[in-house]
Amino acid sequence: MLTFTDYVRRKVIMQLIVVGGGMQGRVIAQNLLAREEKPEVIIVDIKEPTSLDGAKFKQVNVLDQSQVDAAVKNADAVVLAVPSEISHKALSNLLKTGKPVVDVSFTPDPPLDLDEAAKKSGSCCIVDCGVAPGLSHILAGRAAAELGGLDSLRILVGGMPQDPPPVFRHAIYFNPNDLLAEYVRPARARKHGINIAPSPLDVDFEKYTDAEVGELDAFISDGLRSLLTSFPDIPDMSEWTLRWNGHLDTMKALHELGLLDDINTSSAIAKTLVEKYPEAKNPDFLLMVIEAKKKGERRLWRLLDRRTNGMSAMSRTTGYTTAAVAMVLARKQFTEPGVHAPERLGASQELTTVIVNDLKVRGVGISEINLVT
Repeated sequence: MLTFTDYVRRKVIMQLIVVGGGMQGRVIAQNLLAREEKPEVIIVDIKEPTSLDGAKFKQVNVLDQSQVDAAVKNADAVVLAVPSEISHKALSNLLKTGKPVVDVSFTPDPPLDLDEAAKKSGSCCIVDCGVAPGLSHILAGRAAAELGGLDSLRILVGGMPQDPPPVFRHAIYFNPNDLLAEYVRPARARKHGINIAPSPLDVDFEKYTDAEVGELDAFISDGLRSLLTSFPDIPDMSEWTLRWNGHLDTMKALHELGLLDDINTSSAIAKTLVEKYPEAKNPDFLLMVIEAKKKGERRLWRLLDRRTNGMSAMSRTTGYTTAAVAMVLARKQFTEPGVHAPERLGASQELTTVIVNDLKVRGVGISEINLVT
């Protein structure tokens, strides 16, 4: 296994392919380009993005297997960051090449059904590799490994405006239709050993107070995903999305009026929200807390990041995590064939440390508090 130092010393030039020229793909490319290893970074997409940030570009239809094969022929690792409607097919094509892949494209469920295809080709793939899911799951996996299993796991996470606007008290930092879906998609969780899936806005909100940010509201959301199957023996597991006080009252009113259930109405609402509450006019911060307990011991991680140099905290924390894991695969620090959830990396103390330190060097700090209660 080659370390970062080995690559720098030997002046090995790595090639990393970023599939998807949207905002998230460009953030990832920019992160990779700024590294000491100085990898060759190529963005591939059906059309050239407006800004390449120094990366090269190849026009590729990711749904065409022959084009994908040619595009990634010399890649040390590939990042997939495409719209959800094409992500499964695009990932399937990439796995057939046998190349290591990091997937940050959102899908309703992690594409673990492609595991056999990856094993057949020898591809090592990490999916759901953003901040939450992604970094949250890596740390959850680390807690379970350190404590020998868990009695409970709770993830709290939210990207919010630093100065919340009146009434809506939020802003749009990613696809607005995906945002609205968070409030109506059944929130899969586990309570007292029983799997549950309540409608998020039908469950009582919780209060959460952060020493730096202050008091926030939290609602249960569908963010555990692979954790429910990776850790079937954890009796209590849930993810809660954080929001400023007052925002959930607005969303609950829309829900009770039935405006979030009709696709035409919700799409119209999404369009209005983007126009009235754009990311550019509402600088954000992201707060994430992972609370894991086993008998008298507890692991707690906290991340607080703010918009920096014109880049949103949401984009930074998501893209930087993806880039860190892409480098782990490019350096061959993790090579097991198959499609893996992020918590698989958390089973390794070494890999967790590599990823956390990678983020810290780039200004995304994670504090850890280990307590005996």
